[in-house]
Amino acid sequence: MILEFWQGAGDPVRGVAVLVRAIATASALGAAGAALFLVFLSERLTFEEARAARRWLVLFVAVALVSSAALWPFRAAALTGVGAGMGRWQLYPEIARSPFGDAAFTLLAGLALLLFARVRTAWGAGLATAGALLVCLAPALAGHAGAHGRRQELIALSLVHGAAAAFWFGSLFPLRSVARRRDPRTASETILAWSRFAMVFAGLAVATGVALALVLAGSPAALVRTGYGWAVLAKTALVGAMVLGALACRFKHVRLMQRGDVLAGEAFRTSCGRQILFALLIFYATAELTAADLPVAAGR
Repeated sequence: MILEFWQGAGDPVRGVAVLVRAIATASALGAAGAALFLVFLSERLTFEEARAARRWLVLFVAVALVSSAALWPFRAAALTGVGAGMGRWQLYPEIARSPFGDAAFTLLAGLALLLFARVRTAWGAGLATAGALLVCLAPALAGHAGAHGRRQELIALSLVHGAAAAFWFGSLFPLRSVARRRDPRTASETILAWSRFAMVFAGLAVATGVALALVLAGSPAALVRTGYGWAVLAKTALVGAMVLGALACRFKHVRLMQRGDVLAGEAFRTSCGRQILFALLIFYATAELTAADLPVAAGR
């Protein structure tokens, strides 16, 4: 929305579409992350913690379905150039056969498979992991990667970036339930097990994010000369803040929990809440980037 008016277009319909896209992205990746959390850590969770994680999974899937469906009218408006185009139902079959439709149906299949994470079996975990990959692949199919000269590389980077970001973001919600345990020492053991996965995924998210930014911006100089570049820098700053929060959780709050500090769990929950806020702002910046035009040299 901010870039929409900053770049001079000022179309409120496209601006609202950015907000809806941010909600759709956050909920879809949150669902994928919650499913991966259950796949990797279900054996370390109590009954109540596992049930809370499953509830988050179902909630994220429901919001992702509604918000993703809401994007279709905005796509019709973008094709026609007018807000009234939302009601031109004859456009919808064409939209379904476009890259937008490819992404939408890929996301739908992925969300359906994610629900198998509720089944504590090996085949359920396998289907849920496949679903997470489909959910993370969907944004790349309809984004800038499809029309880019380096389409294959960008789609591969986007898949890894999305999966890593999904695990990091989607895990924060059930982790807050883990921090509520009466025994902070056992809670710290589960959180440390999670952090071993999270450190790998966080590194992948940052590395692939930098690579995507440089390829899509076209050059480092474009990062300070274009609206697209400024959105990338804003997103980078938010990621940095989120990383600092994660480090505080790992090397401060968890260590206090290991010593039996009963107040450290609440501090951990508060830190996770701040990371969730930063993540939501990151998803908004990502939605802005998806809607913005690439610098001229970047798509070659």
